[in-house]
Amino acid sequence: ARARTRTRTESRYLSADADAFASAMDDAARSEEPSPSGTSETGGGFHSPMTSPRALVGGDEQLGGSRRRTQWGGDVSDGSSGSVADRNAMEPGDLRQRGVEETREGDVRSKKALEKAGTLKIKDVDTGEEFIMHKSEASALLTAHHSSRKIVKDAATGTSLTVNEFGSRAGLPDQAPPVTVHARGTEKSLKNLRRIQTLGSQEGAVWAMQFNANGSYLATAGQDRVVRVWKTFRSGKLRGEALFEDAPVRAYTGHRGDILDLCWSHTDWLLSSSMDKTVRLWYTTMDECLRIFTHQDFVTSIKFNPVNDKFFISGSLDGKLRMWNIPDLKVVDWVDIGEMVTSCTFSSCGRRAVVGTHKGKCHFYGTDSFKFKYSHQIQVKNARGSKLLGRKITGLNFMPADDEQDELLVTANDSRLRLYDGSAVLQCKYKGHSNQNAQIQASYSTNGEYIVSGSESPDVFIWRAHCTTLPACACGGGATAKQSTYEKFTTSEQHVTVARFGPDDLRTTRAFPLEELSGTTGQIILAAGYSGKVHVYENV
Repeated sequence: ARARTRTRTESRYLSADADAFASAMDDAARSEEPSPSGTSETGGGFHSPMTSPRALVGGDEQLGGSRRRTQWGGDVSDGSSGSVADRNAMEPGDLRQRGVEETREGDVRSKKALEKAGTLKIKDVDTGEEFIMHKSEASALLTAHHSSRKIVKDAATGTSLTVNEFGSRAGLPDQAPPVTVHARGTEKSLKNLRRIQTLGSQEGAVWAMQFNANGSYLATAGQDRVVRVWKTFRSGKLRGEALFEDAPVRAYTGHRGDILDLCWSHTDWLLSSSMDKTVRLWYTTMDECLRIFTHQDFVTSIKFNPVNDKFFISGSLDGKLRMWNIPDLKVVDWVDIGEMVTSCTFSSCGRRAVVGTHKGKCHFYGTDSFKFKYSHQIQVKNARGSKLLGRKITGLNFMPADDEQDELLVTANDSRLRLYDGSAVLQCKYKGHSNQNAQIQASYSTNGEYIVSGSESPDVFIWRAHCTTLPACACGGGATAKQSTYEKFTTSEQHVTVARFGPDDLRTTRAFPLEELSGTTGQIILAAGYSGKVHVYENV
């Protein structure tokens, strides 16, 4: 019976009459063991870090009057409206007298007993069949329904309870209010997205944000010139609860200019590049900077070799792409691109490198023996229309674990994402977001099924990576592939400068017992902007 309840999400399995609710409380009290269940177009320098409008710094507005901010950043009433009974019912843990004499001490004892037992009894009102469920499983079902839905009745008075009220009495973790997700031309997959946490120790805009490979650490940096490393909870936390520890475990100082990019190696070394013309090397168990790599201009992009992390590449506004040997602290090879370099990356096998420029070109190189060997280049621009000139490349990402086809996702300042195959043939265009001047970079989910991007708006955009080719037009033009269907949600930022998916390893640690993750279930999305805050969302 327990196995059957794990896959049932219909609301009727969340219904219980007064007897079932009372029985759940009594069984829990008797139970002794839980069940096992920038560069702008008019002038030098980067647009984003150098010309970000100060008026946009601030993110969430302060609330006054009869409104207050919840722990998830949502607005709730101070209780000045609505009936007395409704206001009382929404107070967590306040088990009030409803038609019979109950003492607070007795209610608290029941709640503690239920917490110890860790189980709930759920009754199918259609069949009368009862199921014993672990609290975490019940929480998963409860959060799939709107909080205003009446699901159970108080055993003493028959009063209907909402999801929030039931969860409070049962000792389930509090749930953040749902985030409104808009779907354009597609079925909504983020059906229960919630903001579960906000990290807010940074001053000024966030320009870079990266998880390490297994999701145990998150590095953030930007306008305040400090690299912060946040540690995630790897156990003991359920979906919908806080993801990160309250304070960063490291705050690295030393840079004298805005930090533009971050990169982790597969062994948890961390690189940061800056407008102070340096790249610095850090390690999470050490407080000090371990290496400084000096350049001649702003260092816009960095990338560890994914196979041998003794080497990394760096791109700079001086027009050069460099290959660095970290132990020897020297450049082992370099090429002069002839244009300002705005992005660079390795393929997942480490045998190829790509560099993007301010004028919209992508140069491809082989990197065998850690030497650059020119291969080919492409011009990223529209074939027709008003945007014929190449625009700045702001992001380059190879599809995860795709050594064979080498599909490359290119983000550019024409508000388009483009997917090229290994032969540099355009496969698909993604659109919907706005990216005309900022250094916004789209990125993949761990499995390569989804793409996420910030925008020069308060919105985060998510596309399905799979793109269907449309038939060739009757005018004789070639077949095209466009992905204009997307999902988006609005943040409290004026602009979303960076958005990232959480790694699947982290997502798995928060899964419910015996749950098989698929699609966007449990998907974690982070977004940051000019306020310096990092907003953490989870599709519970």
